[in-house]
Amino acid sequence: MEQPGGTAAPAPRRFAPRRSGGGPSRTGRTFFSRGPHRAPVFPRRGAEAILTRTEFLGRAAVEKARVPKAYRHPTIDEALRRTRIVAEARLMAEARSAGVAVPVLYDIDLAGNRIVMEFVEGPTAKEVLEAGGPKALRTAREIGRVVGRLHRAGIVHGDLTTSNMIVRDGTVVMLDFSLGAMDSGLEARGVDLHLLREALRSAHADPAAYDRAVVAGYRAAFGRGAAAAVAQVDEIESRGRYT
Repeated sequence: MEQPGGTAAPAPRRFAPRRSGGGPSRTGRTFFSRGPHRAPVFPRRGAEAILTRTEFLGRAAVEKARVPKAYRHPTIDEALRRTRIVAEARLMAEARSAGVAVPVLYDIDLAGNRIVMEFVEGPTAKEVLEAGGPKALRTAREIGRVVGRLHRAGIVHGDLTTSNMIVRDGTVVMLDFSLGAMDSGLEARGVDLHLLREALRSAHADPAAYDRAVVAGYRAAFGRGAAAAVAQVDEIESRGRYT
């Protein structure tokens, strides 16, 4: 998952995807000291991408590069990676327009199938919830509000875990839209909320209290339609009990 920037986030700038690989790279590979939280190890390799801590015009950044898959035909692989890079960047832009804090996009390189984004300094939501206390409950409610804003805008995240969220000055910054989509369907929203509930149950000591706080925040942000999405979570869970 990508982690973005330490100080106040710079204002987002308009960008144009680069389609040719010519000329020197604008991203210098410079590694930084660890912050006060348990910073992830870089470089970090996932199933689909490699995350590398870097710089962009003097700002702390993360480069996310889609890795080629040997089992796919090279032409198909190249097209898929490029399509997914563009789709993720668009979802991040849509999320920001919906009032959700996301890393600032600095650069999109379609030739290299990579994006460069702000490095967000701060603990993960998982770490905040593990610590407990009033701050943890406020964070859980804010998580619900963030998801409510996404769903209200027709966006599903696809990987709602508390490790994919950074808490910066009380704001939840949402990371990793690689599995997301534009989808206003009730089932898609229910699956998103179900994944978040499962993440709370598997990783936190007081999942019931956090789940209530998340739902309260979700209802406040989503408004009309929130009840149906929350009810869909119970419907999805009931299928698992009887299969």
